[in-house]
Amino acid sequence: MSSSGPQMEAVSCAIVFLVIFVTIATSADIYLDWHVSLNFNINPVSANQPVITINGMFPGPLINATTNDYIHVNVFNDLDEPLLFTWNGIQQRQNSWQDGVSGTNCPIQPGTNWTYVFELKDQIGTFFYFPSISFLKAGGAFGPIRVNNRPVISVPFPKPDAEFDLLIGDWYNSSYK
Repeated sequence: MSSSGPQMEAVSCAIVFLVIFVTIATSADIYLDWHVSLNFNINPVSANQPVITINGMFPGPLINATTNDYIHVNVFNDLDEPLLFTWNGIQQRQNSWQDGVSGTNCPIQPGTNWTYVFELKDQIGTFFYFPSISFLKAGGAFGPIRVNNRPVISVPFPKPDAEFDLLIGDWYNSSYK
């Protein structure tokens, strides 16, 4: 009976190691470079006003990742004012410095860049990002985030036939500035 103690301990250690290995092996690092600038050619409300774009796109690019992935977003601020992004609904575990809320982050000054790094940990679903200071959200620069489940975690419903992102924003007849 006393020999089962070391065997049980070895089995427990093996299980813990396997769980850690599977978690590390199934996560990815996703690197994105975003150039945030004004575009005067897009008219979402048929009004001649600037729209804030990311890499020339409005809405901004989709972040499509899987739970446990690490997201690295290098934001280049090509605007003439400070910029800060928040990742709405994404849990910032043990690190509020990536949340993008004024007071936990310093704004990205014009002509500079900042790299956000955060993990999509233990959550699946659809979320979105947007500029979080001044009135910049009303000028654009928002977009979707999809967090997919890992294959080892099943969901209680069938996979949809197709996916699309619906983003709703406030637009005015005058510039956000």
